[in-house]
Amino acid sequence: MNNNILKFLSIIFLMSCISIKAQDITFTVQDTLRVDTLGTEIIFTMHVTNISTQDQTVYMVRTLNDLPANWQSSLCFSLCFAPFVDSIATTPDFGSTPLSPSESREISLHVFALSNPGTANIKIKVGTFRSPNVVYNTNLTAIVQPVSVEDEIESPSNFSLSQNYPNPFNPTTKINWQSPVSGWQTLRVYDVLGREVATLVDEFKPAGSYEHDFDGSNLPSGIYLYRLTTRDFSQTRKMILEK
Repeated sequence: MNNNILKFLSIIFLMSCISIKAQDITFTVQDTLRVDTLGTEIIFTMHVTNISTQDQTVYMVRTLNDLPANWQSSLCFSLCFAPFVDSIATTPDFGSTPLSPSESREISLHVFALSNPGTANIKIKVGTFRSPNVVYNTNLTAIVQPVSVEDEIESPSNFSLSQNYPNPFNPTTKINWQSPVSGWQTLRVYDVLGREVATLVDEFKPAGSYEHDFDGSNLPSGIYLYRLTTRDFSQTRKMILEK
């Protein structure tokens, strides 16, 4: 094999290495340490920017989720996902889209300190589908201090789901509930066959009292059930829509 061929092969090899290690995105973290009080939602904000000339599908994976008892954390791109989801990406499956060239997008990790102080240690990695060998690893620490006596007094003492008012209703009604601890809460409406017809709440909420307006304009008259579900509580009540 002559020297020219060897040089040519060497150039091809070097170009392939550069291609594999090419940087498609930049990644920045606003804070890696956050300190707050009990019952708060601690948010770690990050930004990812597509510095390539092609659309980039970005992923985020939670590789460590070392949390105190009763704490939760959630990954967020365009949407925030349930605490048990450990990996998300900028794809339609996750309600998102790839980053176009030069586009910068905010991503975040939310830590929910539910009912006790402590320290959370979380590790995430961020990269692209195009260059899986280029990965950004980040350690995040959330420290929560005890809540004040005044805040404890203001919190509800127990769970409760009130009867909607008015009932019967046409076409709107109010649903009230209270939670003595912070946590992920869902409030859904079902027909009498158990089919879900509406999701009113599906998110983290601090301890407190809440009210939600339900609009049944798109539903036929009849009996419906609404159910509040948290980590430690579930209750269902009946309501009647009369048009």
